[in-house]
Amino acid sequence: MHMNYINNQTSLKLELDWVPKNEHIVWAIDSIVESILTADLESESSWTGRPEYPAKMLLKMLLFAYSRKTFSGRHIAEMAEENLPMRWLMGNILTTPSHRTINRFRVNDKSKELIKKLFITFRDRLNQLGLIDDSALFIDGTKLLANANKYTFVWRKSVEKFEPKLDAKADKLYQITSTFL
Repeated sequence: MHMNYINNQTSLKLELDWVPKNEHIVWAIDSIVESILTADLESESSWTGRPEYPAKMLLKMLLFAYSRKTFSGRHIAEMAEENLPMRWLMGNILTTPSHRTINRFRVNDKSKELIKKLFITFRDRLNQLGLIDDSALFIDGTKLLANANKYTFVWRKSVEKFEPKLDAKADKLYQITSTFL
């Protein structure tokens, strides 16, 4: 049966109770960010001006945008207005942060430290679940520059040479992780 479609319809259907599917990445992002202590996210806010957006919300926005290979502040702000999973992560707020707010948040020193903690926490959780182990850590052996020649490659011997340093860094990350938990 043919469905009549008219561009200038007089009826408007709004789905207000949208929830992402169970296997959607926003559930993982939401649970990881919500597990962060709020004391780590607090900042000194000004007595004047508009109230600031919650740091957890901005962090969720960044992580979701990065998972979708979106890195531009303007594109993230656009995604916040148009993307349903992003809107769900933001709690369906009426006003979305501007690209300036997003960029100021991500270049803040406290946010950079927070993202490092998130990386460590995420890696530790994957290790606890058995999804990764030390044998899964490797350095890709190819590095190509624009004018590739035999001197622009990272060869296997150099990868094997630096593997103990990689293991030492991973152990250091685990030690740092245990101090945060």
